[in-house]
Amino acid sequence: MYHRLRALHRWIGLIASLFLMTLAVTGTLLSLKSTTGWVRPPEAEGMKVEGMHEVVPVHDATRAAFALGIPELQESKHIDRVDYRPKSNVFKIVSKEGYHEVQVCGKTGRVLQVAHRIDQFVEDIHDLSMFASWMRGYFLPFVGVFLFTLGFTGVIIFFVPVFRRLKLKRARRAIG
Repeated sequence: MYHRLRALHRWIGLIASLFLMTLAVTGTLLSLKSTTGWVRPPEAEGMKVEGMHEVVPVHDATRAAFALGIPELQESKHIDRVDYRPKSNVFKIVSKEGYHEVQVCGKTGRVLQVAHRIDQFVEDIHDLSMFASWMRGYFLPFVGVFLFTLGFTGVIIFFVPVFRRLKLKRARRAIG
């Protein structure tokens, strides 16, 4: 049984290591996205406002983004989300495809910055949705099961020789 357990551990380890390496690299990049400008674009500064009544409507901000002519960001159905950041008075319009982000001033409605969202791409790889949308919901849980099995079999593989040595020492003491 011990040899079968080691073989199971080895094969699960080989399969899981591919996912672990991917998760490790993408997880590291995602954890650094706030501190590195190349993973996620830095937030631009919009003009200051006295109150929310001075902020342009969302449709004006999105219209400014559409006017740029980005093929993946031409109409409302192309928008993944619109974030408003009150501290910097900036709208962030993020496309569903192409990983584009357009930052628009909340007071003037003018475009402040256009950039690619590398963090969105990395997140799609991290949660496996980059490969197929069903993988996130159906395959990622299997990765968790593989990792649990890998840890469980690893603990057993570690302690079996320890217990065997203890048993052998006790048997020698009993004889001698």
